[in-house]
Amino acid sequence: MKLRDTTKNIISKLEEVSGYPVQAVEDKSLATFASLRIARDALPAHILSFNAPPHFSLDFLICWQCSLGLRLFEREQKLQIASSTESSQLLDKILHAPDGTVNKFGLDQSQAVSLRDQLLQGLITHLYSIAVGLRISASLTIEYPELLELETQHVERELKTNLEGLSDKVREMMPHEVFDATHKINAVYALYWSRRLERTEIFNPYRLHGFEPAGSELLQILESIPSDAERDYELVDAWGEYLGIRDWYVWVKYEGAK
Repeated sequence: MKLRDTTKNIISKLEEVSGYPVQAVEDKSLATFASLRIARDALPAHILSFNAPPHFSLDFLICWQCSLGLRLFEREQKLQIASSTESSQLLDKILHAPDGTVNKFGLDQSQAVSLRDQLLQGLITHLYSIAVGLRISASLTIEYPELLELETQHVERELKTNLEGLSDKVREMMPHEVFDATHKINAVYALYWSRRLERTEIFNPYRLHGFEPAGSELLQILESIPSDAERDYELVDAWGEYLGIRDWYVWVKYEGAK
């Protein structure tokens, strides 16, 4: 894998600060473009999985994910987000309701459990990665201006992918509690980038689907909380409270690999 010097430098920075190596692994089953599993327990390395389209530069994906990982090690109190026991029980009830997804699509128990875990983990990961990720977006290309063009390409692809989730088919398949929270988060992401790229049309689909108030409120929360890493938990919790999912996750202490 041929990477830019900037990318190598950011990888090295995460390795140095955390004390663990970074391993990049292609994963065609990955639902997103990239994800980073932080070293812990029996995992003695940070695993950066990616599923990039052909001819798509990996440099920005790697730089962004490693920067997201670095936020953890910048904090005095190192906590990671995890689903709560209560959220699993709540989502079970939602999925098994008479008009819920399980009955609507005739899912068996193993399929229902898999869907529950996928939706729950996906939502809380999305909450954290967008809230904290917008902090990273505000500073990454200032520190590394050579990534600016790659960032724009990445954002445009993310925006396009997010829009696909607004379809009636997805709305029908997904519980409204998850659908609404997900697209309110997508709305603030679109609003942020519509302003930064000076392209108002980016936000129009969310305005048409009724997500403008949520996007505006979440952006206001983002702008009202200082951007230093120590305030990340406060930002995520404020978004979680607004979205009505604060009890869907807990903060757990990061222990590192053993």
